[in-house]
Amino acid sequence: MSESAPLPEITLPELFAEWDVAGRRVPVEGVLEPTFRCNLRCVHCYVNQPAASAEERARELPTARALAVIDEIADAGCLNLLLTGGEVLLRSDFERLYTHALARGLLVTVFTNGTLVTEHVADLFDRHRPLLVEVSLYGMTQPTYERVTGVPGSFERCLAGIRRLVDRGVPLKLKTMALAWNAHEIAAMQDFAASLGVAFRYDGLLNARVDCGASRHGDVQLPPRELLALELEDPEQRAKLAHSADDVRALAGPDLAFEQVYTCGAGQVSFTIDPYGRMQMCQLSRRAAFDLSQESFATIWGVRFGALRARSWQTDAACRTCNLQPLCGSCPGAAELETGDIEAQVPHFCEIAHLRAQALGVGEGHREDATCCLGRGSRTAPPPATGCGGCGHREAGPALVQIERRRRPA
Repeated sequence: MSESAPLPEITLPELFAEWDVAGRRVPVEGVLEPTFRCNLRCVHCYVNQPAASAEERARELPTARALAVIDEIADAGCLNLLLTGGEVLLRSDFERLYTHALARGLLVTVFTNGTLVTEHVADLFDRHRPLLVEVSLYGMTQPTYERVTGVPGSFERCLAGIRRLVDRGVPLKLKTMALAWNAHEIAAMQDFAASLGVAFRYDGLLNARVDCGASRHGDVQLPPRELLALELEDPEQRAKLAHSADDVRALAGPDLAFEQVYTCGAGQVSFTIDPYGRMQMCQLSRRAAFDLSQESFATIWGVRFGALRARSWQTDAACRTCNLQPLCGSCPGAAELETGDIEAQVPHFCEIAHLRAQALGVGEGHREDATCCLGRGSRTAPPPATGCGGCGHREAGPALVQIERRRRPA
């Protein structure tokens, strides 16, 4: 028998492009949040309900229903599934949910703070391999880390969890939020990840909470110029910004105007299901959510999300005609969280985008202080804590949905 020619290999993004999953609106990327509870109290977190909250636990999907939801996700054609929270390992049935998702053929990523990665959990990931485990690391010293998390002893538990995963060769990535409190240790965190042979990433753009809690800005948010300096000193981050700058150049032109509010993959190729069985287009917004106990996944995806994706701009907001969008962390979701309005501007993010543009030499016609888009005579302060922009309790007009900011393939 002659040897068969090897099958050509292609990347997952190439496969998605070949299938035209965006044009056909196929839900290939999903997020399942089994719990919003967390054993840490991170000062910046957009959702972290108390770990021992009986009320929250009672609201969460029971095991049987959560397993059925995973079946619906798989049956709909999903390939990538992110399990996150809250701290997903607080669910006593995590192992059942996780292994069931793998058994249904899903490529599973797990987001965790690492402090609950016991020997048993590490062995589970060793036996049944995830696509990736991402562990949040909020400092490289105990004082810094625990100032952020608010829980004594959490630093050593996090490091112990990381070591257990590394010892077993579990696919691992470390990440952090770049805060005013921990920015001085970003380089040390990068070095630590490199010493372990794992990737590291950080994000300096904080969103408000999604669950009626106070906004996490104030002295926690890294000021725009300090964030830019951090990014420009980092070769990897600088390369990403340079790539985004090329996209800005491609958008240059006097007639630029986005017709649809939604320009990313939320509701087009991706979705989120919260701990209570409500399905929404992405993680940031909780206002336009549809109950999977009342409607099927197919109906929500095909009918509800299809209508939301078709929404056109209702205002002449500066964001609609701004070619700095590739450098901007704002999106309808961030705007909704801050203001309750998906078409509103987020001043802090707008300022960062303009500083990035000036540093990279793009964005002709824009001013460094962002007053060209914000229409103000001086730099803005971070927005005040409003609290309920994302959950719909505020009186801010009809409930609208939003999408997450665009992500590029790694």
